[in-house]
Amino acid sequence: MNLESIKKELKTAGIASLYFLCVFLLIILLKKLLLAQYDISYFGMSAAVVGALIVGKVVVVLDNFRAGTRYESSHSPITSILYKTLVYSAAVLLVLAAEKIFHAYQESHDLAAAFLDIWQGRERSRILATILCIALAFTGYNLFSAVSRRLTNGKLAQWLIGRNSEQ
Repeated sequence: MNLESIKKELKTAGIASLYFLCVFLLIILLKKLLLAQYDISYFGMSAAVVGALIVGKVVVVLDNFRAGTRYESSHSPITSILYKTLVYSAAVLLVLAAEKIFHAYQESHDLAAAFLDIWQGRERSRILATILCIALAFTGYNLFSAVSRRLTNGKLAQWLIGRNSEQ
């Protein structure tokens, strides 16, 4: 791996992490505003930053594996976008559920009881809400990536941040 490929990987992961940080901070803001009506304080900034860094890197890695690129060349872009969103969201669901079950297992020392506690308790709603928000974030990321691949050589970024030349 040469220096140029490392720079490209860092730039790609950085852009992805920045996107997910913006989305996660928006989710945190919405959560904070919703909880404020019940006089409940919520601080999730560090979780958003760490989550964005992890998800940003994982998405870039998954984009380089067959699971992430399976339908890119053989199907329509929307099929590829929906497939990637489903696969990435399923992976997050498995990791998130495993984390919650692990913590519940530490308290109960019974795997079946831990699973039932998570699924029948309020954690199920939290997990599903989190997955829904992350799936929407993945959809936006995958849509932007698909459009960016079609508009090569930075044309998408130029179009998004450039001035409107049509007058």
